[in-house]
Amino acid sequence: MGSQLSVILVYVLQWVRWGGIILIAIIGMGILLSEAAKSKLSPSRIITVAGSAILAAVLFWLLPTLVNYARVDSNTIVPDHPIGSYQ
Repeated sequence: MGSQLSVILVYVLQWVRWGGIILIAIIGMGILLSEAAKSKLSPSRIITVAGSAILAAVLFWLLPTLVNYARVDSNTIVPDHPIGSYQ
């Protein structure tokens, strides 16, 4: 498995991810309600706000994974040893 610290960090990451998605949902609903209160709520605006909230949630969920993949793959692009050293 992993060390106790890695298990704790995975739990923290999951809490931050879910908290961020809940926050994005609350903000998206707030924007929809404020547009409805101004009587400017059209189907295109509903689709735009809902699509933006879904895209933001997906990107928020995937961002830590993408950063981790980029960090791990960076050693294949730029080697972790100086030029001219023994491998």
